[in-house]
This record gives sequence, structure tokens and C-alpha cells, in this order.
Amino acid sequence: MDRLRLPLRWRGQLVKLNRAPTLWSALAMLVLLACIEAAWASEVSLGVLYVLPVTLAATVLRRRQIVVVAIACAALRGMFVLDEAWIEQALRFAMASVAYAGCGLLVAEVSRTRRVVLRHYVQLRAEQRLRRRVERQLRLLADSSPAAILTVAGDGRIVAGNRAAHEILELPDGQALEGRQVRDFLPVLDDALHLSASVEGLRTSASTWGRRADGSAFPATTWFSAYQDSETRHLAAILVDTTEDVRARASAHFEDLLQNNRLLAGAVSHEIRNLCSAAGMVSANLARHPALREDPDLAALRDLVQALMELASFNLHKASARDGGETSVYALCNELALIVQPDWDDIDGQVQVEIERDFPRVRGDRHALLQVLLNLARNALRAVATQPASQRQLWLTARVESEHAVLSVRDSGPGLARPERLFQPFHRDSDGTGLGLYVSRALMHNQHGQLRHVPDGPGCCFELHLPLARAPVTETLDG
Repeated sequence: MDRLRLPLRWRGQLVKLNRAPTLWSALAMLVLLACIEAAWASEVSLGVLYVLPVTLAATVLRRRQIVVVAIACAALRGMFVLDEAWIEQALRFAMASVAYAGCGLLVAEVSRTRRVVLRHYVQLRAEQRLRRRVERQLRLLADSSPAAILTVAGDGRIVAGNRAAHEILELPDGQALEGRQVRDFLPVLDDALHLSASVEGLRTSASTWGRRADGSAFPATTWFSAYQDSETRHLAAILVDTTEDVRARASAHFEDLLQNNRLLAGAVSHEIRNLCSAAGMVSANLARHPALREDPDLAALRDLVQALMELASFNLHKASARDGGETSVYALCNELALIVQPDWDDIDGQVQVEIERDFPRVRGDRHALLQVLLNLARNALRAVATQPASQRQLWLTARVESEHAVLSVRDSGPGLARPERLFQPFHRDSDGTGLGLYVSRALMHNQHGQLRHVPDGPGCCFELHLPLARAPVTETLDG
């Protein structure tokens, strides 16, 4: 049995190494028989014993070589028979040759069949060991996977499930998952099983709601594929509980909503304060006239302006500024390109990020900066839509100036007709609400940075001035 575990290439070498000793043993046996024949002087017939060296040599020789050895043994045996006629010797030689060759070929065929069976047996053993090893590795992978893995039969029964499946579905201890209907936990998988049989190679994912063993619902994301087993459709699925992701996403969305609302309210209050300041100056000028100095309507107007100033005393920086940490400009711009690239592909445009991987990091909230870049990229997309396909481009470059990083966003559009109205809210010539650039500039102020329009060069260019991660933070004012 130890020999059966040897690799096939080693066993072939062992056969080659045993060939010479086997032939020498057969030759020695043949010489011994010849010596005995010569010593006994034909007193006893040893013709049947000549089969032994032939069969021994047949285990390592080919068919033609076996026939030659059989003829040689028959000729050697005939040398010791002298008292027979030549016709009898010829018949004896012919029959001995046929007998020896037949025995040798039979042994050779048996030996060859044995080697084939042995080779197949060893190969089968090796395949079984490999299969058991792979099954053990797959079982270990499935059991250690944090995602639930399910196999569902054609009738909707769960055939197998790993440990994570039991934990996600919260089955009581000792209760088996196998044999239960998948519709009780994930109806979408049962619906996929009952799709039309013409849908071949079904491989997709779905975000759905599932039910645990106690009936409670939970959000889940599943990747599943359907396959044919005999004549029945089966399904394999990977399931992930996304409860924490949904909570984190909802919480982040709520925080962003509050932050944007606070930011917009602060930006609008800034504009209201400017208007109130102008109204207060006009009311002060009117109060200098002797005829209006004691006018009660003027006094009421001044009280209204003062009340409105107090109402709009929302300080943007003090109310909403926060430390957003450090952000990689290279990663930020590549994330932007990944998001907007499909829209630019639809118009045969190009987005080029020309920023080094080791560009210095900046101080700012990544999500807020991404919102600013998305707004600029979407404005650029609308601007270049009327240009020829070869001129629809967006470039992202960056440089360092003093203690700030300057991120440049330039498009190949026709440029701006009225750049003086860029950052004014609710202006009439805007394609949207007129708040995109206004809020973007407020976001940049909130990050201790600036958003500027650069009129030089072709197309439209905006620059984001951001403090470097190791630079001191200074308040920035822009209009």
C-alpha cells in the first residue's frame, strides 16, 4: 500500500529500473535450465519449465520481443533433443514456440492490465484525496465566512447553509435550517426559482428585506445564481445583513441634511444681513431730514430693520464650521472621476485627472469637497454638451501655493457670459435654482477654503483653495 501512494512519474522510473534485473533473472533461469538439460542428457523432459523464463521476461518486454524470446527458448530446447526425425523436431519447435509465445503474451497482457488498473487506482486515490482536501477547504471557507451561504432546491427547500446563515436568521439552538422553505426567510429567492425556465444563467444581486426565525424583518443584500441540476432548477445565494449599513447611511444622510440646511441658512442670513445693513443706512439717511426725524413710520421702519438684523444674526462659521480631518486630493479627484465618468461617456466626453499620487493632503471634509466638485462637474457637463465630441473634456489639476493647495477644475465649454453673477443666489439665468455655486462657495468657506472663478484661458475654470494638512488654519473671506 505504501507503493500505491508514490507519484506516477516515480512509479514509471521504478519499472524502468526493474527491467534489467528481471531480464538478467530470466537469462539466468534459462542458462540453469540449459545446464540441467545438458547434465541429465535428455533423461527427463524439462520443456514445460522453459515457460518460466519466458513469462518472467514477458513482464518487462514488448509483444515482438516476447515472440523472439519464445522462439529462442524453443530453439534452445530443441538442441537437447537429438533422437528425433527432422519433421518431429520441426513440429516440436513450432508447437513449443507457439506455447511459449502464448504463455508469454498472456502474462504480458495480464501484467499490462494490472499496471493499467494499478495506475487508474492510484489516480483515483489521488483524485479522492484532492477532492477531500478541496471539500475540506470549501467547508472551512463557508463556515468561516461572515456572509450567509445558502443552497436552495427546486421546490424551495434549503438544502444547506453555513454557520453565518444560522446566525443571521437567528435560528434557535438545535434547530436545523436544512429542509425549511426559503420563502419563510427570503421571498425574493423563492421568486427567482420560479422564473421562466428560458432564463438561463441567472446571476444577479438584489437589495431586499428578509425575515428572521422570530418573524422580525431586516434589510439584506443577496447575490444569487440559478443552475440546472438534472431537470430541476436550483439556486445558490450569498446573503449579507445590511442593518448596520442602513443605520449608518440613514444617520449620515440625516447629519448631511442638517449640515446643509444649517449651511444654507447661514449663507442666506449673510445675504439678509447685507440687505438689512443697506436698509439701515437708508433709514439713517432719512433720519437726518428735519421733517422726517420725528416721523413714527420711520421709527417703526428702523425697529423692523433692527429686528430683522437680529433674526439674521446666524453666524455661518461659528454655527457650522467643523474639523473635517485630512483628505487626499488624488483619491478625491479619482473618486469624482469614477462617479461622473458614465455621464461623460454618454456624450463621448473625457475626464482627465492630472494629479500625482503623492500630492500633499489637505484639511477638509471629504464629503463636502466631493459635493463641491460634483456640482462643478455637472455644470461643466451641461456646458460642453453643445460642443463637438472631440472638445468635450474636463481637466482636474492641482498645485501648491504657499500654505494652500489649489485644485483646478477646467472644462472645454464656451465659457461664462456673465461671470459677475456666478455666486449670486436665485439669479434668473441659472439652469437650476441658482443655489449650486452659492452653496458650493459656502461649503468652501466652511472648510476654511475659497472657491474662485478664473477667467483666464479657454473654457471655464474654477479653483478650490484649501489649506494644507500641516498648514495653520486662517479665516478666509470672499465677498
